[in-house]
Amino acid sequence: MPFYDDDTNVLFLAGKGDGNIRYFETVDEDPYIFYLSEYKSNVPQRGLAMFPKTGLDTASCEITRLLKVTQNAIEPISFNVPRKSDIFQDDLYPPTFSGEPSLNADEWFSGKNGEPKLVQLGPGYVPVKSAAPTQFKASAQKSDNPADLAKVVEEQRQRIAFLEAEIKKRDEQLQSLE
Repeated sequence: MPFYDDDTNVLFLAGKGDGNIRYFETVDEDPYIFYLSEYKSNVPQRGLAMFPKTGLDTASCEITRLLKVTQNAIEPISFNVPRKSDIFQDDLYPPTFSGEPSLNADEWFSGKNGEPKLVQLGPGYVPVKSAAPTQFKASAQKSDNPADLAKVVEEQRQRIAFLEAEIKKRDEQLQSLE
């Protein structure tokens, strides 16, 4: 399973059923790839995912975090560059993908191209939190009042009914495609 960090030009290679993760630096000149190191574990991975850059700990020079799926858990594995200085390391964190799409679906289907939206992770960066859907917000207040609890139960029943209707629609769409 290959994972490539375009910001640092580091390629992470892991095998399903293998516990180790090897990582390499890629460059534009011959020999093009250099072995850096290896994360070793005797717990085999079933899968991996790369954590978004905007969620990394820049204070500890974390360049990547992989989420390792094992038989019983999801284990975060941090890859840090050892640095003595505690100031922001701008060479490790160039402007990176913000997580926001540069085009909507209609623009993309019409053939339009867009540049990725970038964000600088430097000092003062605050991650943008995505807005929660307004149709069904979970009740933020905890209460022992029976009237409040009844209201929460009713909201959850409506949410379940909505989700069941959505599943039914999707099932009908799938059947029509078959």
